[in-house]
Amino acid sequence: MVKRLLAHIFAALTAFSCSAGAAPPDSIATKEQLCASCHGVRGLPSDATVPIVWGQQPAYLKKQLDDYKNDDRDSQIMSSIAESLSDAEVSRIAADFGGEPWPAEPKASLPAAPAAIATCKMCHGASLTGAAGPAGTAPRLAGQDPLYLIDTMTAYANGERANSPLMASLMHNLSITDRKAIAEYLAAMR
Repeated sequence: MVKRLLAHIFAALTAFSCSAGAAPPDSIATKEQLCASCHGVRGLPSDATVPIVWGQQPAYLKKQLDDYKNDDRDSQIMSSIAESLSDAEVSRIAADFGGEPWPAEPKASLPAAPAAIATCKMCHGASLTGAAGPAGTAPRLAGQDPLYLIDTMTAYANGERANSPLMASLMHNLSITDRKAIAEYLAAMR
């Protein structure tokens, strides 16, 4: 059912782009339009549980797409999309989205940093904008939506997401209150 839905979405985007004289249906630009339908045309998703991928670490994006492709991460929609991409397309899409500027919002006052933020900085960098971590490139956390962050931390804590044993262990040892404080602090960094 999900694959059928994706096929309809892809067909609609293809028909629209071809009728508008845009890129051919098998082009990277058309495939990136499919990504933007959930992740936002200018980098801000309309659904707060969908992550911001514009300006994210390219190596992290590539790893996640590879994880979806190899069933190391579970999402029917993302797995179907990733499976349809060649390795070269995955690399190109990761580089293109990673090369975009992080979407900015007006600065809000930053709440006090939760104590556990120091642990996050060890892998995600001092500014929490992503860095080389123990298992490759750690993603940018600063400015990500709090609902997405809470969902992700909870998935690690509950064992629903297992593509980073270190994150699973860290999140399992944090209380729900601590995870919420971290998510709110990180979101305020946009």
